[in-house]
Formats: sequence, C-alpha cells, structure tokens
Amino acid sequence: MAVHKEKYGILTYIFTLLIFAAMEAQAKYLAETFSVTQIVWARYIFHFIIVIIIIISLKVLGFKTGIKKPKLLKVQILRSLSLLLMTYCFFTCLSKLPIVEATIISFTSPLITVLLSPFLLKEKVTYSLLLAVGVGFIGMFIAVSPNGQFFDLIKYNDWFIGVLFGIASGLFYSLYQIGTRVLAPVESNMTSLIFAGLAGVIFTSVLIIINFDPASNGIAWKTPLISEWLLLISVGVFGVIGQLLILLAYSKARAVTLAPISYVHIIWASIFGYVIFNSTPNIQSLFGALIIILAGSYTYKKQV
Repeated sequence: MAVHKEKYGILTYIFTLLIFAAMEAQAKYLAETFSVTQIVWARYIFHFIIVIIIIISLKVLGFKTGIKKPKLLKVQILRSLSLLLMTYCFFTCLSKLPIVEATIISFTSPLITVLLSPFLLKEKVTYSLLLAVGVGFIGMFIAVSPNGQFFDLIKYNDWFIGVLFGIASGLFYSLYQIGTRVLAPVESNMTSLIFAGLAGVIFTSVLIIINFDPASNGIAWKTPLISEWLLLISVGVFGVIGQLLILLAYSKARAVTLAPISYVHIIWASIFGYVIFNSTPNIQSLFGALIIILAGSYTYKKQV
C-alpha cells in the first residue's frame, strides 16, 4: 500500500513539473509582448483570486479551509518575498535566454541551499559538499556559456543579464525552500499557500499602478486583447495548480524520492522549447546539465 502511495506521488510530481514548465513557456512567450512586471503580476493576481475562490467554495460546502493564524509571521513574509523575487528574476531570465538554458540555471538552487544552510539552518557542511557545489557551478557555466550565436554585442548583453537573473532566481528559490522547511512542521498548507502569493500581489500591483517595469526600466502595462488576457490568466492558473499539486505529491511520497525526479523539469522544458520556440539544447548544454544533476543529487543525498 505504501509503495502504491509513493508511485502515485511520483506520477503527481512528474505532472506537477509539466505544469510548471508550461507556465514558464507561457511566460517566455508573453515576454515578447508584455513586460516582465505585467506577466509576474498576472501570475500572482490570478493565483490569489483562484485561491480565494477555493477557500470560499470550501466554506460554502461546509469543509474546513485549514487556514490558521500564522505562528511564524516573519518567516511567512520573508518566504513570500523570496518567491516573488525568484519568479521575477526567473521570468526576466526567460525573456533573455532559451527556456532550456534558463531552466538549467535554476537547478543551481539546491547548490546554493548548501552554501546558505550553515548560516540559516545551522547545518554542518562538509568539504565534500562544498566540492560538489563547486563542480555544480562549473556545470552551470558549461551549460550556458555563450557560443557563436552570441557574438553580436546586443545578444551577449542579453545573455549576461539572463545569466545574472537566472543565478539570482536560484538564490531566492533557495531562500524560499529554506523558509518552507522551517514552516512545514508548524504551519498549515493553506496558510502558507495564501502567504506565498501575498508579496507578489502587493508589490507587482504597486509597479503596475506607477507603470514601471524594473527589468526593462520602461513602462509596465500594455492593455491586452481578449486572447492575450486568456494567456495571462493561464499563467496564474498554471501557477496555482502547480502549487496545489506539489503539496499533494509531497503528501504521497518522500522528499528523498522526489528530489532526483525534479530534473525531469529539464525534459519538459526541452519539449516546450522545441515545440513553441523551435530551439533545442546543444551537446554543451546537456553535458553541463548532467554535471549539475550529478552534483545536485550528491548534495541532496548527503543532507538527508
């Protein structure tokens, strides 16, 4: 019975990664028309609206919502800010780099977590773990290092900005994960789900009101057509479905089982990259990704 439950969790997690990859592909597609701020705003505002609808529906139907007063308010706020900054940085990275390369960079987050854990979680880090982190970052630079297509100065600048924002997204995702580890034993899932979107709703709404997009140093808002509204809404829908599914997956399977499966995300990103953007990862990118996967898997096994 436990084995069957774990298999169900694994299948759920694989589908979760598909949903997140679809959201990211949608964000990259929209970045050709809209500012990063407007896309991130859509990601959070529609996520929040859907969560509120779910909560109201549960109350009307007589079910418990699971919402409780937060016990660690400061951690909830910092985790929410980390998720917002991660999303903003990653969507900016997606607007500059191919989707596969951007996804590969995001997998540096487990390596960054190792570097931060002695300071934030008071966990001991061995020299072998530090060596694995170093090897993982070498893999990242191999995967995304510029080739012939970046000889043009403008493209090179985009590549450089994309890599910087990609690494920043890994940093903030690491902080988000650390916050999740702190909150998981003491906070309800629904409470954390609500707080996860709060910073995104507040800060991106402010940017929309003042009509400023930090990523481009330009205007944030462009009035969408009806079809474009549907695409923007879908980013939020994918986001909230992914968040709900990942909670379900982790309730069915152990973290140590799911962690290596996270790298299936690269496969989904490759498929979306080919189908939507007609781009395929080269051997160099795949080799770098393999190094990151091996380094990340090693660091995770040594921590559990």
